[in-house]
Amino acid sequence: MTPSPKGATPSLEPTRQRAIAGPWQRLAFAALLLACFLYFNWDSVHMRFVEDDMMNMAGYWRPGPWYLVYSHFLIWRGQYRPMGGLFYVPMLQLFGLNPMPFQVLYLLLLVTNVYLVYRFARVLGCAELTAGLAALIPCYHAGMSSLYYTLSNVYDVLCCLFYLGAFLYYARIRQRGRMPGAGQLAVFFLLYLCALNSKEMAVTLPLVLVAYEWIYQAPPRWKTLLRWLRGPVRVALFAAILAGIYVYGRALGPEGLAAQPSYRPLLSMHRVWEFQITALNTLVSFWHPFGRPSVVIFWVVVWYLALRRPRPVLRFCCVFLMVTPLPVEFLTGRGEATLYLPLAGWAVFFSVIFVGAARAISEFLAGEPLFGRFDRRTRFAGLIAAGICLWVWGNYNVKQSSARISMARAGRVTEEVIQQFRTLHPYVKPGSQVVFLDDPFEEFDMAFIAELWFRDRSLSIRLHRKTPLSPQELAKADYLFTYTDGKLVQIR
Repeated sequence: MTPSPKGATPSLEPTRQRAIAGPWQRLAFAALLLACFLYFNWDSVHMRFVEDDMMNMAGYWRPGPWYLVYSHFLIWRGQYRPMGGLFYVPMLQLFGLNPMPFQVLYLLLLVTNVYLVYRFARVLGCAELTAGLAALIPCYHAGMSSLYYTLSNVYDVLCCLFYLGAFLYYARIRQRGRMPGAGQLAVFFLLYLCALNSKEMAVTLPLVLVAYEWIYQAPPRWKTLLRWLRGPVRVALFAAILAGIYVYGRALGPEGLAAQPSYRPLLSMHRVWEFQITALNTLVSFWHPFGRPSVVIFWVVVWYLALRRPRPVLRFCCVFLMVTPLPVEFLTGRGEATLYLPLAGWAVFFSVIFVGAARAISEFLAGEPLFGRFDRRTRFAGLIAAGICLWVWGNYNVKQSSARISMARAGRVTEEVIQQFRTLHPYVKPGSQVVFLDDPFEEFDMAFIAELWFRDRSLSIRLHRKTPLSPQELAKADYLFTYTDGKLVQIR
């Protein structure tokens, strides 16, 4: 075997596995992945906006387009995920409150992430078959079903896209045995900034880069540790400084989230157990076997599989799986979509284990009369196909039994109210005060919808149910609306 160049990631799987991935096989597998993705997700193009979409969209639209651009570079202020604004606002300007174009763009982001998981597996040293199986997992995961049709999860999708994009860009440079130059550093940090501006999960990337350098490049000795930190790890250190500024903004900045109760971490073992049980039951969504003892057993097995042989891909995935959930692990109520980034690591880990198990079972079956008549490739291909079918069948059952019910309910009232605006098609003059006497929402969604419908920053929109007005204030209002019996009615 020809030795790998210094700094390059070695191939970690046998040549015989790579031999089965010719051009036609790769094309067929890519078609299979796309067909699976579309089969499970195409119905989401008909999904409605949900309440969080209205709040998010109005929050990004209100400050104006220039703020939407330069807020990306003010990370010490703690703005709320400005990358989401670049998703919502341009689409709002182009298509108004029609959710279908939003959903189509959202699916394009999701399918891009499927490809990035494939590239992620490849850059970690996986053969093409293993990488293709890893990409199959995020095509649709029933445990995270809401991720695939709820637009308000776009932050997780964008974070995964830019996080993996930044890591892949860096790792490809290091595979060639080089350090990033000035221009390459600019590209890397732009991708990382986009990841940070998408969601808080991105703060873990510096640790992941250090793990990559330690596991895939030469780990330092004590005498060379300082040189290692100043050399291969300096990009991770600079990224950590950027992440530290971001954390300061999120925690102490004027627009930070730390003051909100739902973003206050609970540093307790009870919260760790709660998160681990929820996360692992989400991961194996076809049944929910995990309690505290089984969580411990599961992680012992995972680390045993990673350490029993010198397989860098498994060791790196274990670190990835331990590190990437940390920003949400101590926050209450986190699950499903927040596990989307760690899912990339799980996909690679399980695909490597599955392919290895399929190969071992194939060799074992060679001695069985029923299967011995088939050659090794046929047995191996049959086991891989059986695993794919089992995965697809399990996801199909869960989607039919639960996800479709949730999809049918999501955003129904929001869509009805938007349709009422389309039917009435109200017009108000700039600078007016608009009051809604009644509406069907518990929160301020009616104000958000009206704001996005009129798209006039000079308007003052009030909800009488949420902030009651006196008779004198109502008399001064330029326009009065109410919502009764499912209809939007203009009173004045």
